Amino acid sequence: MSRLLYHVLVSPLGRLPHGVLYLLADVLAVLIWWSGYRKKVVLSNLERAFPDEDQAWRKRTAKAFFTHLAEVLVESIRHFHASETELLKRYHHVNPEVLEPFLNRAPGVLLSCGHYGNWERYAVTAGASLPMPVMGVYKPLSNSFYDQLILETRGKFGTELVPMKRVSSWMLEEAGRAKAVTLAVDQRPLDPKKAWWMNWMGQETAMHFGLEAFARKMDMPVVFFRVQKAKGKPRGHWEVHYDLITDAPKTWPKGALLKATYNRLEDQIREAPAHWLWSHTRWKHQRPEGVPLHDVEVPKTEVSQPAS
Repeated sequence: MSRLLYHVLVSPLGRLPHGVLYLLADVLAVLIWWSGYRKKVVLSNLERAFPDEDQAWRKRTAKAFFTHLAEVLVESIRHFHASETELLKRYHHVNPEVLEPFLNRAPGVLLSCGHYGNWERYAVTAGASLPMPVMGVYKPLSNSFYDQLILETRGKFGTELVPMKRVSSWMLEEAGRAKAVTLAVDQRPLDPKKAWWMNWMGQETAMHFGLEAFARKMDMPVVFFRVQKAKGKPRGHWEVHYDLITDAPKTWPKGALLKATYNRLEDQIREAPAHWLWSHTRWKHQRPEGVPLHDVEVPKTEVSQPAS
């Protein structure tokens, strides 16, 4: 059934030009809105993160988010057939030279990010855009056909994919090779008792500590990449700007790397909120009794590369 659906519907849609796909995205966004899919979750998250905005603003932003989500979906379908030239024209990595000092420095660098913009298109294009091998972490799908299809699509221009459960062992196995490892930090931890808690987006937030744990243990520089709509370009054009947080992670106080990353993510969300993944239950957990809320100061010696 999965193969039939792909060949009858998904694959033909993926051959349509972007202009037609965006018209479909507009229709899909309206259908999603009126279906009520995750609407309460999105509006609740927006109310928590932007308590000073009124209901009308939150409704407009929620609708803009669903339009963005529909765009991500149709753009991802296009990935099955799009050429490298086409995607790199629409998804421009502005300053990948930020990584050049680490080309021969094993085990490489950590690329930190959130689920902002089109994260799927980043995975597809990074391998062809960065000056060093790129590894992305992924969560395997339960459907084996689509899981293999997504793996092949994300990796067709050079990005390596590693299952989430294998990341720790893979990092040790590949410690002698310089590479860029992409980690999204904004997923909700399953166990709030084992999470790292800090204030973020105006509220107590449970965080995975993996990014900082790897950085400190393996002495890996941390780079944040900011995704934004390309100014003055047609719909569907994005830019990626790389920002070196630090190349000396072991000198930072515990938690500071995570805070520096989340600070950057919050800045871009507040600048253009519709492009973050509001439909996940990010603040489902409450901080358990006895679990500390950390207030860590980011060092003033922080290294920053201005976006070009």
